[in-house]
Amino acid sequence: MSTHIKKAKDLLLTPFRQITEVLRPWVLLGSYIVFAQLHIWWLAIPAATFTILAGFVQMHDTIHNALGLSKQANERLLTLSALLLLKSGHSLKITHLRHHGQCLSEDDPEGAPAMWTLKQVFLNGPYHILSLRLASLRIAPKTKRIQLTETIITVFILLAFIALYYFTGSITGLVYWAIAFVLSSLMPLWASYIPHRMATRNPARLAGAKLARVWTPIISSFAFHHLHHAYPSVPTALLPLAARELPEPEEDDHHHH
Repeated sequence: MSTHIKKAKDLLLTPFRQITEVLRPWVLLGSYIVFAQLHIWWLAIPAATFTILAGFVQMHDTIHNALGLSKQANERLLTLSALLLLKSGHSLKITHLRHHGQCLSEDDPEGAPAMWTLKQVFLNGPYHILSLRLASLRIAPKTKRIQLTETIITVFILLAFIALYYFTGSITGLVYWAIAFVLSSLMPLWASYIPHRMATRNPARLAGAKLARVWTPIISSFAFHHLHHAYPSVPTALLPLAARELPEPEEDDHHHH
């Protein structure tokens, strides 16, 4: 193990930061439910958006076992955090680890949007998310059971949202689903195309890096994407610290030019 990789593995969350990272999306979800029930939609919609983005960050950290949890707790949180996106966590784990192992190759379905035109990214977004489900089953058929179980749970959640509206008239669940659908459809843009197209020294990325030091894990994920590829065990929340303490990696292997 190289000195740099070992040092990266030493970047661990403190107990307080660990609790913060675990609770963040669920506290945001609670705030969305409260605002939605009070019909304060100008606060509820941003709360739902931040819930889903925070859920994405948490799911991503669990994929890389970066939160310092036990194996069992990490697996459970992977499932739960992905459900905030109405996704199968284990399905996304398969395609994401393939992305790290064969970044931007022909057999990297997650990274494929980085090769597309911007028009294709917008047009193919919804279909790409579905194609990742099929790709994960192809890549790791032995995990088919957990992938399908999580998928079935998402279907039941959607049915519950519909039932909530039908029996009570509440659109809380349907609005959340709509926001999750939009963000999922745009995921090829913000999770693949932009991170892999934007050079490390791009002014927007540099601005994001400065902003991330205040506190914005989703911006950290974007601003330090190249660093994450080099040191995937570093929690998203600690990427700004890693940027200061670890050597800058080469970006050629995970950037499309």
